[in-house]
Amino acid sequence: MSGNPTSAARLARVRVQNLFGNIDLDIPFNLDARITAIIAPNGMGKTVCLRLINALFRHQWSVFSSTDFAEIEFTFSDESRVVCRHLDRDESSDDGEPSVEFFSWTSKGQDRWAPKNSNQTVPNIVRVEHYLPFLTRVGPSRWVHDHTRQSFTLQELLDLYGEQLPESVVASINPKPSDILAELTDGIDCHLIETQRLLILPDDRRSPTSTLAISRKAQTLKTIVSRELASYATLSQSLDRSFPRRVIQEGAVLPPEDLKASLAQLDELRRQLMEAGILDTENDDAFSPPDAVDAAVAAVLSVYVSDTRRKLRSLSNILEKITLFKELIDERFRPKYISVDKDKGFTVTRGDDLVIPLDKLSSGEQHQLVLFFELLFELKENALILIDEPELSLHVGWQKKFIPDLKRIIELNHFDVLLATHSPQLIGHWDELVVEFGDIGE
Repeated sequence: MSGNPTSAARLARVRVQNLFGNIDLDIPFNLDARITAIIAPNGMGKTVCLRLINALFRHQWSVFSSTDFAEIEFTFSDESRVVCRHLDRDESSDDGEPSVEFFSWTSKGQDRWAPKNSNQTVPNIVRVEHYLPFLTRVGPSRWVHDHTRQSFTLQELLDLYGEQLPESVVASINPKPSDILAELTDGIDCHLIETQRLLILPDDRRSPTSTLAISRKAQTLKTIVSRELASYATLSQSLDRSFPRRVIQEGAVLPPEDLKASLAQLDELRRQLMEAGILDTENDDAFSPPDAVDAAVAAVLSVYVSDTRRKLRSLSNILEKITLFKELIDERFRPKYISVDKDKGFTVTRGDDLVIPLDKLSSGEQHQLVLFFELLFELKENALILIDEPELSLHVGWQKKFIPDLKRIIELNHFDVLLATHSPQLIGHWDELVVEFGDIGE
């Protein structure tokens, strides 16, 4: 099990006044279960709420400027608050004048800050397509990808390709917030997972063709496993160099029965690591001592047990994640199953050992695999995950499994989830997690 979650402040409540001019919303987060589900009819602003929350933590100020609401208040678990209000503006105001302002309160103080209205200044900024040559500008604030024909707003381009743009360009569109606002928002790693983004990742100038998100995830897992194995190798080398000295100096010798039990436990952990695809089976160095050993051999084996336990336990975190990942996917894909490979990341195989190309999986299978991968391998502790309509592309059986499996992932990785759904099957009997808006009928 991963370590206990930290005590950093978490988002505890969101209130929106006059969304679209006539809707008031109040979303209290379930901080104990760490899952909150919004269920509401179409048109009540579920998706807009998710985007506003994401915009706060990702400093997307243009989202606030372009959304019709009077005030939105974010309250944190330590009672800190952020309030964003639309300003009354004269229609003849100069372009670039602020249209929203933020008020922030923490135990350290308070401040007030208003970002430049980047939506109004888009025509005047340096050409984004100069730095992203695979884009063509088709309007004052819209671009089209030359290869995929996908359309983007300026804010979407910043989210996807901000790292490829000069800091001066990014800052002119998304200016840095005030100190207190930055302290509050930088403390939470927020991710908005929208259904249409799960299957295809937009390509960049290094990749002229579309790449499936699932293929990118396989490469990411390869990188993660390689990084963990590098740390494992570094620890092993360090322990091996000092092994002779510690055999002589440490002196603590395990009794024969403890040696056998400890070695059996290490063999089981080693087997799990090989089964998970982390360690190679050909490198199996399991060792079973004879029933009787002299004092000198016992001293060597005692240090060996201690060292091997440290080495293998350094891989325990990635083992937990891969084990749960395989279990969740295999339950859904049966008779297909997923295998982790340190050279390929992961592959999907049918029962007859036929490897199935990742692009041949159904949209529902890709959706589940990508989503669970992100939640298990790509989040910081105490992250905030916003999921829009996770039931899309999922049959009823998978929808019923979603909340229980999400709880298992949260228990391991410690993050908060706010999801918006239309599906009573997905919510099931988890009434304590649900926040209802509007008339949802039976």
